[in-house]
Amino acid sequence: MTMITYQGSERSRVRPSSFVSTIRPALLIALKLRDEWSRRKTEKMLESLPAEIRKDIGWPTPNAPANRR
Repeated sequence: MTMITYQGSERSRVRPSSFVSTIRPALLIALKLRDEWSRRKTEKMLESLPAEIRKDIGWPTPNAPANRR
């Protein structure tokens, strides 16, 4: 088996364009908002399940202590 490796210099790295540098913070915020929306949607779906099913899957009850280990 032959293994080929390449060593590149710092100059060979691709630098992000100024457009990408400008849009990146907005993209990260949009991704964070999407993830939070998805999490809230999942929590709402789990909370809408009957208590017996929530208990079976290990979902905490409303009166359970928050610092459980």
